[in-house]
Amino acid sequence: MELRFVKMNPTQNMTILVETPVERALQPELARRLMSEDSVCAEQVGYIEPASMPGAAARLQMMGGEFCGNASMSLSALLALRAGLADGEAHTYQLEVSGADALVNCSITRAGGSWLGEVDMPLPERATITELGDGQRYPVVFFPGIAHVLVDEDKMNPEAAETLAPKWCGMLRTDALGVLLVDAAFTRMRPLVYVRASDSAVWERGCGSGTAAIA
Repeated sequence: MELRFVKMNPTQNMTILVETPVERALQPELARRLMSEDSVCAEQVGYIEPASMPGAAARLQMMGGEFCGNASMSLSALLALRAGLADGEAHTYQLEVSGADALVNCSITRAGGSWLGEVDMPLPERATITELGDGQRYPVVFFPGIAHVLVDEDKMNPEAAETLAPKWCGMLRTDALGVLLVDAAFTRMRPLVYVRASDSAVWERGCGSGTAAIA
């Protein structure tokens, strides 16, 4: 299969956007291959599809059906670049995004060789304090398609997080799961994002929904 894609760097959350049409059933495995270090190497993959909702500029289908703010901003920057947005100009795109029931507004401004973006995050569906099988209780914030578990960074090492992420994803019955190792003041996080469909767990350098979960 020959693919046309772009690789974007939103807040260091390296993102591949695939423009070639790919069947939904094939997207998770293809994403897993693209993300690997011996391939394109990235933290996540989204697929650009034709939109079906009136007013949408495009549809972004993430590899696990989750919502992703950074990928949404990446798509908006790509649309603005191809539209010839001039330096200093701004434009707001309405996007159809997996994991969001309504159109998502994404404002993008061209700033020299970079872009400034602001995206409307879907509101959390609920937040709970939940026991997840290890005798500990954790704050869990549920967004459409993804849940985030907040964990004190001093009480869990990365290896334990990698082991628990798939198990917790199944327990919470969500398409994707973030294990957020946070400091005591909730000012810093290290996000591990597990996506069930691609069976991939990646330590990301930026996570929009994870940031919203902490807030």
